[in-house]
Amino acid sequence: MKSWRSILIIALSLIAAWLLYILMENPWFNISVFDKDILNFYSGYQMSTILVSITFLVILYFLADKLRLRYFNLNRIDEAVRPAPLIGLSPKEGEGWRTIGLNIGLIITIVTGIVMYFQTASGTGITIRLFPEIPLILLFAIMNSFTEEVIFRLSYTTIIANENGDPRVSELISAVIFGGIHYFGIAPSGIAGALMGAFLGWFLAKSINETKGFFWAWSIHFIQDVVILFFLFMSK
Repeated sequence: MKSWRSILIIALSLIAAWLLYILMENPWFNISVFDKDILNFYSGYQMSTILVSITFLVILYFLADKLRLRYFNLNRIDEAVRPAPLIGLSPKEGEGWRTIGLNIGLIITIVTGIVMYFQTASGTGITIRLFPEIPLILLFAIMNSFTEEVIFRLSYTTIIANENGDPRVSELISAVIFGGIHYFGIAPSGIAGALMGAFLGWFLAKSINETKGFFWAWSIHFIQDVVILFFLFMSK
């Protein structure tokens, strides 16, 4: 069966998604060093999920027998962008991922901030505390974005390319699964979260396919997680 690797990696990613939900309730590490429950919870949760992502990376290395982890690099930044007229993405001559990644990433970040504000802080406001919240926001954003990009982006793009499949298939898979996960997520959640998750899943998978690299997927996702965690940690 030619596509068995693709089917297996999708199944494993769904199992990993289920495991992430389990860890939301019962993380493997019980941390109690901070004065806020949410900080203690995310400490234990991120330490647990990073182990899942590293395991997934090892599995992907052996499963993608041709590419291995070739897409797992941060050096390829400014490759050509395939137009997507349905969403108005029509790069001008000379516009590559360096430009499109920055522009679309900024738009996504603004939208994320607006949605998060109304889902978490519009009725209660926020209280900004620099320490330990800010360092933890940055650390957890790096860890969470790495975990989710490995499981829900790098895996699909790598395995479809490894099997010489159409890259649009991995983008569609990422959009559907990531959108579905965010519908039931903490924040952003619901219809808004699903739509944002689907677009982000598609766009970041597209970035990996076209740059053959991990830079834009990880960095854009990292910024979104900074915004999300800021509102979660700072909301009253």
